[in-house]
Amino acid sequence: MAQKALQWNQLSPQQRAVLAPLAQQWNQFPEFQKKKLLGIAKRFPQLSPIQQKRVQSRLEEWSRLTPEERMLARKNFQNLKKLPPEERREVREKWLRYRQFEATKRRRTPLPASAAQPTAASPQPR
Repeated sequence: MAQKALQWNQLSPQQRAVLAPLAQQWNQFPEFQKKKLLGIAKRFPQLSPIQQKRVQSRLEEWSRLTPEERMLARKNFQNLKKLPPEERREVREKWLRYRQFEATKRRRTPLPASAAQPTAASPQPR
C-alpha cells in the first residue's frame, strides 16, 4: 500500500519549528527529500546550540535556492564524496577561506550613499 505524501500540516510542532525555513516549499518536495529533512529534525534536539544554529542557517540558505540550484548542489555533493579524502580536505579548506573572505568583504563594504540617505517613503529622524 502506497504511503500518502506527508504534508506540512501533518508534521509535529517540533518538526515544523526546526524545518520552518522550508514551510512554503515543503509540500512540493519529493518524498526522498522530506525523509532526509525529517531525519535532520529528529536529530536536532541532540545537537549543540552551535550545531543547531548552523543547521538552521543551512536550511534557510537551502530554502532560497531554486530547484535547479538544489539539483546542482546535490550533484556537486555527490562528486565531492567521490574524491579521495585529501582532495576533499583541500576543497573544504578552499571553501572555508572563500566564505571567510566573503564575510569579511560584506563587513568592510560600506553602504552606498543612496542607501544611507532617507527617502520620502522612509520616516525622518526626529
